[in-house]
Amino acid sequence: MASLTPAAAELNVLLDKRRHPALGVFLPVGYLDVAGGVDALLTFAYSGASILEVGVPHYDASFDGPVITSAYRRALQRGTDMQHVLTTVREAALGTPAAVVVMSYWHPVLRYGVERFAADLARAGGAGAMIPDLPIEEAAPWLSAARSAGIHTPQFVSRRGGDDRLARVAEGASGWLYAPAADSVTGFQGVLDYSALDSFTRRIRRISSLPVVTGIGVNEAEQARRVGSIADAVVTGSALLLRLQSHGLKGAAELVSEFAEALLHPAHPGV
Repeated sequence: MASLTPAAAELNVLLDKRRHPALGVFLPVGYLDVAGGVDALLTFAYSGASILEVGVPHYDASFDGPVITSAYRRALQRGTDMQHVLTTVREAALGTPAAVVVMSYWHPVLRYGVERFAADLARAGGAGAMIPDLPIEEAAPWLSAARSAGIHTPQFVSRRGGDDRLARVAEGASGWLYAPAADSVTGFQGVLDYSALDSFTRRIRRISSLPVVTGIGVNEAEQARRVGSIADAVVTGSALLLRLQSHGLKGAAELVSEFAEALLHPAHPGV
């Protein structure tokens, strides 16, 4: 693997042996215009988020619920493309010490060009990209391109798979492993099974030393506090978009601050 870019190396520092869990926020590019999206990401960073997840709009968002799929449709209707994504990454990376990563489905990356995407993302200051719908059996071109560019390839891991499968996915990962807090599409509003998440995270840590990041269903600060006792970082997406819709940027920033404060004092395991 090529040497990590400064952004990717900083992500390792960010997640390594933290005193408290990191907070990540997710925002689809094009939900706001580019300038507005960058401003929102910078605001979230200065409200306590240390990981900025930039979403690439896609019509067939099979891992996402209605809040994010609707945001993607809005972005696509506005003509959002990969150049807008890379501009957002570049401006966000320049404006804050937070790590900027991309969340994308495979088709937009394939259409743009796998090696081109990895190289351009690295040049823009992105720390890496997670592609949740790309099976590890088909991921070799992406993993090779990302490693050549010096960026991370975090992987989504499902609690439905066995340990052999988990180990294979972990082998292709760098940066972190993403363990969903709810076995659902994004925007889950039900009760979280903290015990199941804890058991799954323990399985992951027996297999891999990579940090574990969690999200999906973490809609309130108290939920973040509880899952923060289990994972190394907590991500909020749908809840943030809903707050942005209902209360504007100021209200969304207040939610980020609430989550960040909660993660300063994560619950003890089992609480």
